[in-house]
Amino acid sequence: MNAPRPRDVEIPRLLHVGHGSLREVGTLLADHAFDLGHVLVGCGPGPSRALAEGVVDDLRAQGVRVRLHSHLSGRLDQAAALAGEIIEEQVTVAVAVGGGRVIDTVKLAAARTGVDFVSVPTTISNDGISSPVASLAGRDGARASHAARMPGGIVLDISAISSAPAETLRAGVGDLVSNLTACLDWRLAAEGGHERYDAFPAMIAESAARPALELTEVTSPASQELVAHGLLLSGLAMAAAGTSRPCSGAEHLVSHALDSRLAGGAALHGEQVALGTLVAAAAHRSPLLVPLQELFRRLGLPTCPEDLGLTRAQLATAMQAAPGLRPDRWTILTDRCARPGDAEELVAEAFPPAHSPVRQFAR
Repeated sequence: MNAPRPRDVEIPRLLHVGHGSLREVGTLLADHAFDLGHVLVGCGPGPSRALAEGVVDDLRAQGVRVRLHSHLSGRLDQAAALAGEIIEEQVTVAVAVGGGRVIDTVKLAAARTGVDFVSVPTTISNDGISSPVASLAGRDGARASHAARMPGGIVLDISAISSAPAETLRAGVGDLVSNLTACLDWRLAAEGGHERYDAFPAMIAESAARPALELTEVTSPASQELVAHGLLLSGLAMAAAGTSRPCSGAEHLVSHALDSRLAGGAALHGEQVALGTLVAAAAHRSPLLVPLQELFRRLGLPTCPEDLGLTRAQLATAMQAAPGLRPDRWTILTDRCARPGDAEELVAEAFPPAHSPVRQFAR
């Protein structure tokens, strides 16, 4: 195994979390020496558009030349087109205002063209708000992860987060606590000689996630700040590791497998990852399983496949397929789902038949 390389961690030079921060984006960028020669602002066609237009108006009031793209939906071809426009129009900084799909689209375009990228999330449903990874859908509709860069700036408006749908806040918790099972996978992978474990980013990822186990709600500003800070630290953990390993293990592969099978019927990423986290904790026979189940019941995250409208057979099929999605990444499912029938046995272990679920989601 190769010797570890010197650590070179890129961190945002702008990090601002507060109330009403969307009204300060232009001033914050100027104060932190971003080149405002030509700014591109990307958003989605939904609720984030009005928030993005406010950012655009603020920048234009300061005499900044701005381009607005309001059609972004998390597709790889959109990121490619955006990259071409950044080059052709000599854009100096790209700003994403919206959820994970908008952020990942602009993030990848900025990474491929070398311009500064600023993340302005309007939801905290996953750790993409600060990670150096972009998850985008290809021509076939399947989502894949692409290496990008840590944002040069992150501006998080708690007021905007609070107005997002409650399920996006819960999903953020699901993605955050998955760090705990991801790090279990990483340590076991190292013990088996599959790759090198790095204790420093793992410590950041676990320290970011553990406070979320005590949450009783996600409606208060204090709870939302806790989740936001945890997701921001998760991005730093991935940047420090140079890989998504500290925040992505078996639970994320289960979610990706569900995405590929359910297409438009898939749940939010963080909801599916929450379900996968229970699978991973059961597969590891970890004492984390009980506190995770209790947390998910308190918040309304899924505690069994039926809560996401899935049959146990559908979940087992996704679990069986999960290791093949990234054969280079060892997870507990590489061993626990190696033979026919293994996945079904693990589903029964993680979600005993005696469990009588209460439907949490209307889809």
